[in-house]
Amino acid sequence: MADLDDVRTRMRRSAAHGADRGVPLPIRLCRAATQVLHGDGGAVTLAYTEPERVTLCTTDAAALAIEQVQDVVGQGPGAEAFRSGHYTRLDLPGPGTGLDPRWPMLDGEGLTDLAPVTVHAVPLVHGDVVLGVLTVYRRGAETEIDLGEAEAVARLLIAALVAEGPAEPDPRNGPWSERAEVHRATGMVVFQLHVPEDEALALIRAHAYAHEQSVERTARQVLSRGLTFTSSRDRGIEST
Repeated sequence: MADLDDVRTRMRRSAAHGADRGVPLPIRLCRAATQVLHGDGGAVTLAYTEPERVTLCTTDAAALAIEQVQDVVGQGPGAEAFRSGHYTRLDLPGPGTGLDPRWPMLDGEGLTDLAPVTVHAVPLVHGDVVLGVLTVYRRGAETEIDLGEAEAVARLLIAALVAEGPAEPDPRNGPWSERAEVHRATGMVVFQLHVPEDEALALIRAHAYAHEQSVERTARQVLSRGLTFTSSRDRGIEST
């Protein structure tokens, strides 16, 4: 069983780095959680499978890729941890070994380029509600994490975020601006096709998947009117 006091001390010490330079708390907490769990990289994403999904922090390009792939296909350990409220992992032993059959949509995505890697997804639970997911990945021979420590870190992380209170989203910068673009693009597709919001977002994700790009990039194409969705009785829904 994890020593909560020890985990709290290590989290507090690590999260203090950068505070004097004005590094935002979510970024410092994400880095601290990754360090305490001996990960090679990590991410914190709220509302993982919801339209308002936002990734508050990724420590590096690999962590960002892991989050973006799951955002596009709506599958993976992060999505499963959010839906179930339980720890979930994905093991990629090496290139050409195939992906987990639980998430067939991940096949063919750039995630295999990161192998060998193990992705650990820990739900961020506040009270009885799952608010998000802490994702930590590890490479090399030592891919395991201490699950007791991971649960303790997740509790401390989400408690700190909730205690800080909701930050005022900046529509021009950072992760909130990217998700605001997705929300606005979804609204445009709703207007173009007269479909519910969840269907419009699914179409944006499907286009991103088909073109091997992020949901955010597809949203920007919709907003710039470089991508338009149309519907006709003969041809159904098309993107042009």
